[in-house]
Amino acid sequence: MVHCNKSLRPAIVCLTILSISLFACDINLELPERPAPVSAATGFEVFANQEWQDTGVKIRPGKTLTILYISGLWSPWAGGNYDGIGSGGDPKCSCNVVAGVSHAALIGKIGDSNPFLVGNSFKQTMGEAGDLFLGINDSRLGDNSGSLKVEIIFGP
Repeated sequence: MVHCNKSLRPAIVCLTILSISLFACDINLELPERPAPVSAATGFEVFANQEWQDTGVKIRPGKTLTILYISGLWSPWAGGNYDGIGSGGDPKCSCNVVAGVSHAALIGKIGDSNPFLVGNSFKQTMGEAGDLFLGINDSRLGDNSGSLKVEIIFGP
């Protein structure tokens, strides 16, 4: 016969009852499946001499879209070298795709929606669904050159 301290008896009784109930249950000890990543980063190169370029990223409402300029330079004419901010220039020029935005700036759009300024850094919770397109704020692409490398992060 095992003797135990009176103060330990309630704990031993509890542990015994817990052990019996655990063995009596069918317990599934398998680990849950690994959850899907909450965000994904994609590298993409945007060319100055091409119209809207499909990034392959599908946008869903309520998720955060981040686009970051990584490297590269482009130009809307011979001799210029600009990053995602563009050349400045006349934001009211008829050669701009997006009026009021720096000429040669990096711009984006979701599906067929209105284009928006991306610049060197963009982060926003999206309100619409569709494919993400990127391009240069210039409607005359014939004399353009260069490209920008960006990182696209889409997640929570």
